[in-house]
Amino acid sequence: MQVGDLVTWKSDILNDTMPLEYGVVIGEHKAYRRMDRHIWVKFMNGDHSHKARTLCNINHLVLVEDIKPKRT
Repeated sequence: MQVGDLVTWKSDILNDTMPLEYGVVIGEHKAYRRMDRHIWVKFMNGDHSHKARTLCNINHLVLVEDIKPKRT
């Protein structure tokens, strides 16, 4: 994931009753001696939209362009 990518939570994709919470990657979090990667995300809608930025584990997010549309 790079700065400017549109992302959403993986858990929102699995839960069909909730609308997707979209966010934009605004930066990478640099941590000393930390093996897992975190990024800063600014969410547009949903529970986290009131914050200026949210620190997210990269394993909990998915790119919106990778989501396959459901067939109806």
